[in-house]
Amino acid sequence: MNQKLTVFIEYKVKPGIIEQYEHQMQNVLVELKKDGAGNISWLKALDQDALYVESFDVGSRDSYHSLKQLRLSESHPVYGPLEKFISGGMAKLHCWAFEKKGE
Repeated sequence: MNQKLTVFIEYKVKPGIIEQYEHQMQNVLVELKKDGAGNISWLKALDQDALYVESFDVGSRDSYHSLKQLRLSESHPVYGPLEKFISGGMAKLHCWAFEKKGE
């Protein structure tokens, strides 16, 4: 049976560079899909300035751990450049995975 996990990554972007960050995120969304993520969403909080959440599905715990390691890598050619936009750097990304029940 194939496991379905939904991954959420939450972080704040440094004030004043949100437009540059949003431009770079277009590359990240393409890379996530290339790395096996599906059902990808990228959301900006309405009630908190500069708070963003990425949401995507993966098919297994191994896929989750592998993609999480890539996504949090400061040396990755696409994900790494985001480090300069995130308040506190990659260490301030919070990442969770939830198993979809009833499927």
